[in-house]
Amino acid sequence: MTNYCGPAASAPWDAGRWPNFTPAEIACPCCGEIYIDPEALDSLQRMRGILGGPLRVTSGHRCAAHNKAVDGASHSVHLALAFDLALSIHPRHRLLAAARQAGFLRFGLMEKGLHVDTHPLDAQHAPMWTYGARAREAWRGLYPENTIDIGGR
Repeated sequence: MTNYCGPAASAPWDAGRWPNFTPAEIACPCCGEIYIDPEALDSLQRMRGILGGPLRVTSGHRCAAHNKAVDGASHSVHLALAFDLALSIHPRHRLLAAARQAGFLRFGLMEKGLHVDTHPLDAQHAPMWTYGARAREAWRGLYPENTIDIGGR
């Protein structure tokens, strides 16, 4: 399956491949546009299996207008597909370890969430970052000393 971007209603969603998630969880909340990246969705499903329990996706794909409305970076990976996951269900250390084991490559440490994506590592995309002092404190001991901080939520 190749990547797809368009209306969720006509998306080639494979419920057998991603049984614990729905297109609505991944689609842009303002317009319903969905981006299907099978590799990223496979990692999300693997992560769910590793944890043995639910994951709550708080942000998946964002259309350009929604990304701008939430002050997302102009080059945000959410414009394709990335996931922000709530921390309410799993402890931080377990969520981060499961994300790594599932094949995610990049991690944004938020005060109350974890950003994960499968974007290749390169000079413009750090492997890990934090979102401000409160996030740094919340994740203390779980990130390398040289981790950048981009401020924000």
